[in-house]
Amino acid sequence: MNTRGSTNTWLTLLILAAIAGGGYAGYALLDSEDPTDYIILPEGESLTETTLVIATWNVRGYPEKAGDDSEEAVARRTWFTDQLTRLAPHVICIQEIANQERVNTFTANEAAYVKVAFTDSSDGQDNAIFCTETVELNDKPDPEGFQHPIQVAFIAHGGFDAVIATVHLSWTDVEKREQEKQLLKDVVATLLQIDPDVIIAGDFNTQGQDILDLANEIGLIVMIPEDQEGVGTTHAGNRYDHFLISPDLANEEAIECKIVTFRINDKVPIITGGSRMNVDMAKKVSDHLPVIARFRVNEEFKDRE
Repeated sequence: MNTRGSTNTWLTLLILAAIAGGGYAGYALLDSEDPTDYIILPEGESLTETTLVIATWNVRGYPEKAGDDSEEAVARRTWFTDQLTRLAPHVICIQEIANQERVNTFTANEAAYVKVAFTDSSDGQDNAIFCTETVELNDKPDPEGFQHPIQVAFIAHGGFDAVIATVHLSWTDVEKREQEKQLLKDVVATLLQIDPDVIIAGDFNTQGQDILDLANEIGLIVMIPEDQEGVGTTHAGNRYDHFLISPDLANEEAIECKIVTFRINDKVPIITGGSRMNVDMAKKVSDHLPVIARFRVNEEFKDRE
């Protein structure tokens, strides 16, 4: 189906939609069927061997409505596991994981992730940070005042060390979200006392110029996915999910950030500036897409012993 003619037709429609809506156009079509076409790395470098890969994914319940042992629930969790296996992030920040029981289910199914920073709350949409064995993980005190409690941890891998917070700012309560944005300035100041490398990743329910303004106000920099203009991080086409990083991290370890999308008749994830997704399962698992960021781990960048 991915012929040149059909591609041009879809691209035209998407461009027109973007102009009309003034937002993200969604998912364009590409001709290539080879997923390696979209993962561009330096010669001789694999995705994880010489870099640290961090992912953020709002899973909407881990995954959405999949807390039982029904055939559908198992299929969704299996699909999710397949994606993590192929992307192989060392660290994954999860938003909307309901409670300790779901965290236990996560670690039981996602066997590679043996370390976790998580604090259960009554909110029902908590945040968690999971790491592989090779990553040092030290849980840190979590800031207060957020509808969906922030999770904070110190992580280290090779010469990379940073303090990371995963967030999920309020969606429907606009006033609360603006209050949370103001709180983030103090959060960043506190995290910088732990390490000059700071990452805030997750679902900000904020996009466009607003996320750039927020980053500027709290002293961080937005990692912009290269060659992905018009690609949202939700199935609705909104780009709500971001990596915000400190200037020290941006100047030294940061390499790139990408939104992960999925082809329709293929379970293999691809990292690209425009792709149709594996809609059937991806939408069932979550209304969001994963976002990954890569960082250098050279010993020369180490800030903490």
